[in-house]
Amino acid sequence: MKRNLALIVCAAIAFFVSGCAKEGAKVLAKINDTVITVEEFNKKIERLPEHYQDIIKNQQKKFLDEIVREELLYQEALRLKIDRDQEAQEIISEAKRKILVSRLVNDKVSANVAVSDEELKQYYDEHSEEFMLPERWRASHILVETEEEAQEIKNRLDSGEVFEIVAQEKSKDATAKQGGDVGYFSKGQLIPEFEEASFALEIGQLSGIVKTQFGYHIIKLTDRKSPEVQGFDDVKDLIKKEQEREQQKEVFEALMSDLNQRANILIHEELLTVAPEEPAAAE
Repeated sequence: MKRNLALIVCAAIAFFVSGCAKEGAKVLAKINDTVITVEEFNKKIERLPEHYQDIIKNQQKKFLDEIVREELLYQEALRLKIDRDQEAQEIISEAKRKILVSRLVNDKVSANVAVSDEELKQYYDEHSEEFMLPERWRASHILVETEEEAQEIKNRLDSGEVFEIVAQEKSKDATAKQGGDVGYFSKGQLIPEFEEASFALEIGQLSGIVKTQFGYHIIKLTDRKSPEVQGFDDVKDLIKKEQEREQQKEVFEALMSDLNQRANILIHEELLTVAPEEPAAAE
């Protein structure tokens, strides 16, 4: 009977702290009377967002140290009876409400949404114009501070030196590490002077010296892509997220409609504080 009572107590406080290890469980850490098992530690990691899990798995000792520190602070808060403070209890109650509401929404909304590959493909076929990429250019550049430096570099390039090597050596821009490559861009993404000079070039052609607010550039056009529709595989995940959001919205609205119909709601709007009207500006 005593053992059963201990298990019941253990289950009751498990939501808040660890401390009652299952029989045969491997104890990872013990902080005063609180026990953290290997299983509990792994579950804490699993509850983290996926992109954090990979980081934590490579820094498990640091994560464990954080848990120990938090547990020490928690125990000290209990010793000082901070949990009995009225404001603390109100905050705990509000946090509990938010956790339960979040869990409800996840169980009733997110878990009931599924978009098939067939639905995704159908949406893609019917809305292909939404996935049109505009005309794009790709260029590399060498950026220097003075026109004299730019002319010297232009002479070297005209004599046959490799653009990418000279860019790594002389360019003041962060793109120097990749030989001056700025990647693909479409109209309106870069400064006007740079774009205008790039659009006038043929692939492989060098510009003259181009002055902008950043200094003096020599530009090489490396590629040009005509407008094209992105492939289904390229936008599949994007479509899926958007379709899931739409379905979640519909399911959530249906849930709220059902709850409103089943509830008795009385609101006295006249008791709301009305903001005073601002005086009209003098003419």
